Amino acid sequence: MKNLFFTAATTLSILSVSFLMPSIFRRDSEKILSDVGSEIRLVACSATSARTSSLRNAELVSNIVNGLPQDVHVLLLVTDRSVFSTSVSNRRVTFVEMPPESDISIWPQDPFVVVQGHGTTKLVTPCSFNREDDERMPKTLAGLLNLEVVHSEMHFEGGNIVCGEESVFIGFDTIERNAVLLELTTEGVKNRFAKLFGRRVVVVGEFSQSVGHIDLIVTPLSESRVAVADSRLGARLAAAAIGEEPIKVQEFERQCELTFFGNAEVSELLDKDGNKISRPKVIGQTNSAIAASLRLAPELDTIARQLSHAGFKVVRVPALVPCQEHHVDGQGGDVLQYPFLSYSNVLTELRQNEQFVYLPQYGFAKLDAAAQRVWQDLGFHVKPVAGFTTSAMYGGGLRCCTKVLLRE
Repeated sequence: MKNLFFTAATTLSILSVSFLMPSIFRRDSEKILSDVGSEIRLVACSATSARTSSLRNAELVSNIVNGLPQDVHVLLLVTDRSVFSTSVSNRRVTFVEMPPESDISIWPQDPFVVVQGHGTTKLVTPCSFNREDDERMPKTLAGLLNLEVVHSEMHFEGGNIVCGEESVFIGFDTIERNAVLLELTTEGVKNRFAKLFGRRVVVVGEFSQSVGHIDLIVTPLSESRVAVADSRLGARLAAAAIGEEPIKVQEFERQCELTFFGNAEVSELLDKDGNKISRPKVIGQTNSAIAASLRLAPELDTIARQLSHAGFKVVRVPALVPCQEHHVDGQGGDVLQYPFLSYSNVLTELRQNEQFVYLPQYGFAKLDAAAQRVWQDLGFHVKPVAGFTTSAMYGGGLRCCTKVLLRE
């Protein structure tokens, strides 16, 4: 396996063979790919350009590629290959060109989940997915890798589903929505998801979610552990930073504004309808994010207690969570007024019997450093991945931007 990613062509050839090995097992051996486990081998990312989106994330994709191990191959979905010819150039990257008219987001995590059996891999899509042209992502990837796409009757987004070693965690809103649309009880919805994903279902939350996707606040770990975001801790760290290093906090806020479009030289853009898109005002907003984090803290504490009562060992990691009211960026994209600093939206793996976490970094020094220490204390080798401030303004982190397709 060590030479698996020597070239893109070789990679796809070998991967296609491994994906398509005939299964001699029953369908009920198929399970949703866990977020916990062995070495990551293949991921998908998506890149947008100023020609089709207000956000240009080529630099962020470069950071992801460089932040992951050298034997991880990246399938990069693009609609405008030429824009990224110099920004992303790596033999570990295979550009996957989508139709130029496609309006894709930077979030490949959401429009499908990966379900694997012994020798089979399927991409399972929700009943409907209405965000831009992201529904084309699984079809394009499946066509490239010669995989089956299974169109489910269930309604879901991949970001509201995370998977541990034995259980799949699903956010309350997804369960509630399916109960209403399919006219089922909660138990009926859980049973259908359990059958679809091949794992026991654990519902996260007891009422409507303040945070739309649980992968921003819940991270399954090995040995029945679950990390839950602690916005009270994040608020305390941010308040301390304002008191101890206010200039650094102000510089962070300024960088959030400057890099909002993925390029500090761009101050505004026109959307496809000719409407002006301007940078949000972030400077001076850290105190507002602290207040919002404190308001959210009891809900996160409730989730932590709920999972503890369900038999999981709960640990906490810091988060700074701004007000979850969004405004539209001119193209239907949701934008926050302050970045969502999630240190739960990560990738983890077991590599040579050592635990590794790929941890997004946002440029808020005190929070970034504290999060690294927490993950180290949990027994992980921390691999920081820089440059996530911009994506955090759109409410997403590393896992949102990176869909794991294959683990060894």
